Amino acid sequence: MKALGDVPLGTFAEALAARGPGPAAGSTAAATTALAAGLAGKVARGAARTDPAALDLAHELDGLRAQALTLADDDVAAFSGFLAARNSPGGAAGATEAIVQVPMDVLGAACRVTEIAAALAEHGPDALTGDAVTAALLAAAAAESASALVGANIADTGEVAGGLDGWGDPRVEAAEERAGEARRLAERAAF
Repeated sequence: MKALGDVPLGTFAEALAARGPGPAAGSTAAATTALAAGLAGKVARGAARTDPAALDLAHELDGLRAQALTLADDDVAAFSGFLAARNSPGGAAGATEAIVQVPMDVLGAACRVTEIAAALAEHGPDALTGDAVTAALLAAAAAESASALVGANIADTGEVAGGLDGWGDPRVEAAEERAGEARRLAERAAF
């Protein structure tokens, strides 16, 4: 299968709608992060006309966009690996960690994109404020989605922390806090 970053958007949307394994929620959160990073990168390049330091942000956003596209593929591979490992003796532990780590990584990238986009909405060029706000909102939505997937994937694997189901796992609380901060930054930028 081609890397998701090399697939036309319409084909990606069709793959999401298809039955069976393949890209799903985690890949969508990662792809949304990549789109938000691209849009924020446009704003940062516009801001660099009057503030050369914004070019550093544009380069960071380029890296975050590439990372998010890689994570979209990593999510598909992690979940496929988990499904295969679930049926093999002793193979589930590493596969379980991957389906939790990938959304945690998406969350980290999405939170950083939100931070940068929100700052650009406040200090960037007025003509690109709508783009910066949209990037912040998209990245925050991706962060919230990734946060929810951390908990859902822990629960789906049957992991138990401290006698509680996956929702009692400290990784879930940490993910929820980070996603909540991203949401607050995006809302501040938008309103």
